[in-house]
Amino acid sequence: METKKSIRQIIRKQRKELDPIIWQSQTAEICRKTCELDVFREATDIYCYIDFGGEVGTRPLMLEAWKLGKTVWVPKVHGETMDFYEITSFDELKPGAYGILEPDAGIPASADDGLMIMPGVAFDTNRNRVGYGGGYYDRFLSQMGGYIGNRFMLAFEMQRVKEVEAEACDIRVNRILTDRR
Repeated sequence: METKKSIRQIIRKQRKELDPIIWQSQTAEICRKTCELDVFREATDIYCYIDFGGEVGTRPLMLEAWKLGKTVWVPKVHGETMDFYEITSFDELKPGAYGILEPDAGIPASADDGLMIMPGVAFDTNRNRVGYGGGYYDRFLSQMGGYIGNRFMLAFEMQRVKEVEAEACDIRVNRILTDRR
């Protein structure tokens, strides 16, 4: 079994080399599938990452959420912790931790319920994910006591690996949506 570190290196390189036209079409397909799901349609709150570094794009999801009158929350990193803040426009974002766009200010989400769209580098068929190594999402979800029960990962099929070595602190996703499944 490959280590999380080696998986990160391999998959991030492959994702970086993905043709922009393929990235765009696969992002559109993944977002379409996600927006059609009952769990997306029924959620009042969407907790969503801001795509960075070749990740599956999330702007189409957020635009659809706003169109449907949903509240959109995005992460902001504070040292070793992360909170989610409501945004109503992409204009409210500026480069923050790691160069990723973040909200400037606001009131942190209470995380009572909703749909969490989580980023990740890789995944396996058991719904284990390899994140970026900071543990931000695992810590956030642990602190919230697991209130956000619907946790999705959006990924390109090429991000699938045979097996991810899961640790006790890793929180699995409920569903992984790719361009193929």
